[in-house]
Amino acid sequence: MPDIAGNLPVETAQPTPRKRHAKSQRRWELIIEASTALFKERGFAATSMQDISDRVGLQKGSLYYYVDSKEMLLFEILRDLHRGGEALVDHINFETGDPLGELRSYFVQISIYSGRHADRLGIFTRDFQFLDQAQQSEIIRERFMYRHATERLIALAKERGQVSDLLDVHTAAQTVLRAVTAVFEWYRPDGPLSIEEIAVQNAAILVQGLAAFGRT
Repeated sequence: MPDIAGNLPVETAQPTPRKRHAKSQRRWELIIEASTALFKERGFAATSMQDISDRVGLQKGSLYYYVDSKEMLLFEILRDLHRGGEALVDHINFETGDPLGELRSYFVQISIYSGRHADRLGIFTRDFQFLDQAQQSEIIRERFMYRHATERLIALAKERGQVSDLLDVHTAAQTVLRAVTAVFEWYRPDGPLSIEEIAVQNAAILVQGLAAFGRT
């Protein structure tokens, strides 16, 4: 089971998926949607390529035009998930004079992303083990960026006196990041609060906890 906050792996080999023509992009999106739904409903091991073909409305042989294996589909689903997360990190302003405020905004966005992609995150948690070592390494390497960004913002907050010098950056980052990324485990779309409202409360609780540590 991988660390959902991310850990830097040793291997960095990156497998190359089958190339697709632009005119086939919509069909590929339907394949990814069907695979995601089936992996969520049945689990990776209990889903066959025939199941995916039937859900999309393709002949099984035609499915292999788009992808070589079920494992590659799983890899594509999880890699797309983490590529979306890269955009959140790219928008962080590390030059701000208010790193805790930036951390709060970052946590709001991660919480929303977690809630909106609960299906893929659930697949990640349960079925990551079915990827080969090279694929696992790439996914985990990409997840490391979340932890690195969190540690960097907390370190900047220490430099500016927004959090106590007693706070261990690594421990704090691991603790709060786990709370943020785990939103998908308990968020319910039909609940009393929207994912946006949950995200704002979640981020405020965590950041205020960091600011209060060692000061009481």
